[in-house]
Amino acid sequence: MFSANDKHIIVNYHYVEDPSPKFSGIFPCSVKEFDRQIEFLSRNYRIVSVVDAWRAAQENSPEKVCAITFDDGLKDNHQNALPILKKYGVPATMFVITSVFEGRLPSAHKMHILLSRKSTEELVDFLNGFIAEFYPDLKEQYFIPKDRRLTDKRMHESPAAANLKETIIALPEDIRGRFLRHSFKVFGLNESKIAGNLFMNEKELAEMVAAGIELGSHSHSHYAMTDDNEGLHRRDVQLSKKIIQEIAGSAPRVFSYPHGRASDASAKVVREEGFVNGVGIARGAIAGSHNPFLLSRYDTMDIRDYLDASGL
Repeated sequence: MFSANDKHIIVNYHYVEDPSPKFSGIFPCSVKEFDRQIEFLSRNYRIVSVVDAWRAAQENSPEKVCAITFDDGLKDNHQNALPILKKYGVPATMFVITSVFEGRLPSAHKMHILLSRKSTEELVDFLNGFIAEFYPDLKEQYFIPKDRRLTDKRMHESPAAANLKETIIALPEDIRGRFLRHSFKVFGLNESKIAGNLFMNEKELAEMVAAGIELGSHSHSHYAMTDDNEGLHRRDVQLSKKIIQEIAGSAPRVFSYPHGRASDASAKVVREEGFVNGVGIARGAIAGSHNPFLLSRYDTMDIRDYLDASGL
């Protein structure tokens, strides 16, 4: 739980836009709420880069510092977040998924789109039916219940929604890809068009860099980097790093693991590819004793809950 006594913190955002029935499958930070949080953070912390926040934690600096980060490289960050960052004169880091420039949607965002078009219960039934039809030997292993939780993750979501998203992540990559392609085809969704509408393009990212925003890597393909396939991780990280360097003019210093999860092999690759820090989604302040390649971050909801509880 976030505390104003935390000295060295990183705060993470994804979507920054007002809730809309068109995208009911996402849980954005509203523009007004984002302004409230940045005002609070800039008033109570010196806003710095992720690397500088880590250095302050290493030195056990008495100064309160905060790094502001965004995962994915979403277009609403350019439209809605950037003007507020400029308003308060604070820097930030945008972690970019580089495969979107090829017109591809990461699996997580495909799920956001599907959940905006269909109810959670419909998609649970659709996935259960898909597995039963095409992979009958796996139907018990990947069966999704609606009335009980399969894990302790995503506790802010309903059991059915949390189970659906965690099962999608757990599916073998070939099955997950086939299911999502099948779903987009059945429901008549255009992946390339949606990707172009949802994510910043290279020009918009270059404008972010010109405004003082640092670009970090969120991988190329946005798959869960939790296995020991070092060669696969290295190819993905190297490609992402190359594309970001072409946009920003310098190599990215910080890496955000897709889904906030890393194996020893993927963390090793990130370190060997010259990154200074890696970040996940474990909640909490950072300390000098922490692993510099899997730093904790607070979520926008943690800051919101603190502000609400404090009456701020």
